[in-house]
Amino acid sequence: MAGLPSARLVAVVGVLLFWAGVFGAGLLVDAYSAREDYISSLAGRGSPVAVVGVGALLASAVAQLATSYAVFTRWRSRACAFCLCGAGVAGAAIASFRTSCPDGPAGCSRGEATGDWIDAVHASSVGAYELFTLAAMLTLATGAVRRTAPWPRWLGLLSLVLAIGSVLLIGQTNGGDIGTWQRLWLADNLGWLLVVVLVATTAGTVSRQGRASGDGDVTTPG
Repeated sequence: MAGLPSARLVAVVGVLLFWAGVFGAGLLVDAYSAREDYISSLAGRGSPVAVVGVGALLASAVAQLATSYAVFTRWRSRACAFCLCGAGVAGAAIASFRTSCPDGPAGCSRGEATGDWIDAVHASSVGAYELFTLAAMLTLATGAVRRTAPWPRWLGLLSLVLAIGSVLLIGQTNGGDIGTWQRLWLADNLGWLLVVVLVATTAGTVSRQGRASGDGDVTTPG
């Protein structure tokens, strides 16, 4: 379990780099609005800060993969680890298949979509990311309800609350203030991710039910 501290570090740094890249790149683009414009337009085709935007998205994807490793190593939850891994792969696809913003990031999300196949893959990847994230959240929530999971029950209950919040927030990203709603949605998802990786890599966080049933690894991480 010596790799758990490294997984925690990678996940935390990945999330911090994501937000630093998002806010930093946004400040470098004239007329870009964090309230009205999508984050992905910073990494779009035609963006002058595409390198920063792509890097931020990839950092988030790496954080997902690191958390997947931590969850599997500590709790042996194949389902949750698989879903987190899927979210990471989807995040990498979001960064790779960039939206078309020929006039730059500012106003890109408010203009007419080009509708090419790359935009379609990008949109599908965002949907896949959300589905995998929700599945991971609900995996933890289900374990808490059954009281047989090696993770703390409160984490499962928190996951359920944040899963509901994630659905409600992403549902607002097709209306007004889409940039604000998208940032709140990602804050919900990535905030949950940080809680999961911190709990999974901290000593003494295996639930009583997990100890009683023999699930999980109760060994203190090295």
